[in-house]
Amino acid sequence: MRQALAVAKVQLKIFVKDPWFILIMFGMPLVVMPLFRNVLAASLVDSGFGDATGAELVVPGQMVLFGFFVGGSVGFSVYREHGWRTWDRLRSSAVPSRYLLLGFAAPWILIHVVYSAMLLLAGGLLVGLRLNGGSPVAVLIMLFAYSSCVIALILLATATFRTVNQLSGLQNVGAMLFGGLGGALVPFEALPRWAQFVSPLTPAYWAMRGHRSVFLENGGIADVAPSAAVLFAAAAVLAVLATSRFRVDETKEFFA
Repeated sequence: MRQALAVAKVQLKIFVKDPWFILIMFGMPLVVMPLFRNVLAASLVDSGFGDATGAELVVPGQMVLFGFFVGGSVGFSVYREHGWRTWDRLRSSAVPSRYLLLGFAAPWILIHVVYSAMLLLAGGLLVGLRLNGGSPVAVLIMLFAYSSCVIALILLATATFRTVNQLSGLQNVGAMLFGGLGGALVPFEALPRWAQFVSPLTPAYWAMRGHRSVFLENGGIADVAPSAAVLFAAAAVLAVLATSRFRVDETKEFFA
């Protein structure tokens, strides 16, 4: 574990020196939220939520959507080590692959959770998102569950893909595809039947389901438990697959 902690500290230091990507990913949703709040409010009212303001969907939706972009950073941090020619130094330290991946994952889970929480708070100030009786602890559980699942998925992709361009493609297409199918852009009830059928295969679906139960239905910990359990279970499976696929002696191309 000390080896994983050492790797994590380095990643956090690099992030602190260059946080601009996260800042941009924080600013973009704040532009989108006011633009789509009223449209989503009307859609939620049609779906049976008569008192909805639209903030209950647009804020968590943008958080889930852009959270996938943010999660992709854990993969880029691995490729960056190859691009900087510092990966051999990590290899020579004889850190087991599972601890090496943990060292990359842990700081980005933390960054992802803080990013998501700040985006929810900003949404409260900007478009009036309110808990309205929902549990803040339940929200925090969902943040950790979604972050863990996304980070594990990106690490599996990183272990599988050879070039950073391949990961970039998954990050860009995956964010829009999973976000759209998962109900992050429009209410789940407004999706076509085929989309509703495949939605549960996406992390975004379970993240949105949990946040909807809190912000639209005044839910608590018990209400988000099923969604959080699915995300944590998926994260565990993806982490095992990533660890089994990851090879420290495999060359990755950062500049491709």
